[in-house]
Formats: sequence, C-alpha cells, structure tokens
Amino acid sequence: MKKITQTPHIIFWILIPIIIVIGLMGPNKTFDINIQDTYYAIGLIHVTVIISIIFAVLGFGYWVVIKLNGMLVNKLTLIHSIITIIGFFIIILIPFFLPNIVSEASSYDFVTLLRFQTIAFWIFSLVAFIQLLYLFNIIVALITKSK
Repeated sequence: MKKITQTPHIIFWILIPIIIVIGLMGPNKTFDINIQDTYYAIGLIHVTVIISIIFAVLGFGYWVVIKLNGMLVNKLTLIHSIITIIGFFIIILIPFFLPNIVSEASSYDFVTLLRFQTIAFWIFSLVAFIQLLYLFNIIVALITKSK
C-alpha cells in the first residue's frame, strides 16, 4: 500500500498497456446504451482506449504533484486509486460476461442485459464521483507543499 500512496502515477501508467491488451484480446462486443430514443453502441476497444487515456491523465496529475514536492493525502490517494482501478476493470470485464444476443432472437435475455447495464452505470457513477477526491487531493497537495 505504501507504493500506491508514494508513487500512484507509476501504478496508473503500468496499467495502461494491460488495459489495451485486454481490449485487443477481448471479445468483439459492444456496450449498448439506450438514452431515450437514441441507441449508442461503443466497442470494447474504444472503451479501453478511453480508460487508458484517463489513466494517463491521472498518472500525469500525480506525477506533477510529486515533482512539485506536493504532499498528497495518503488516504485519499489510496481510496481514489483502488476504487478507480477496480471500477474501471469491472467496466472493462462486463462485455466478457454479457450474453451473446446476436445468435438468436429467442435467446435475447433483456433482463440480464438490463442488469449488466445497470451495474455498469452505477460503477461508472461511483468512479466518476471518486474523481472529485482526486481533484481535491491534487488541490490540497499543491497548496500544502512538503518541506
């Protein structure tokens, strides 16, 4: 745990190639999002690229604070890092467990698909909310520099 709180940027940067490999090796499935009358289909590879970019930005923010001798709040860094990493990995792994809805119309299990979408929505909402801890931690660290 000490490694996460002292150098969180390295953890985020190490996970970028792992996430991209999961996206490349994963099934050819999509995230299907229905918002009112609009239906969005986002491929798994696109989701993994977006998450990789987010991890790069988060790692860069932590790296800048450490290079400027800012004092990160260890508990906030730990909570942010763990929830962000676990949450995004769960979101990436959801398509591996989705039913194959393309094979037959009779096997289309709408309730299962709706459950996965609901789980993905709440996990994404939690991860998005946790990013406020990241911003708060970065601001506090830039204000209170270590000596």
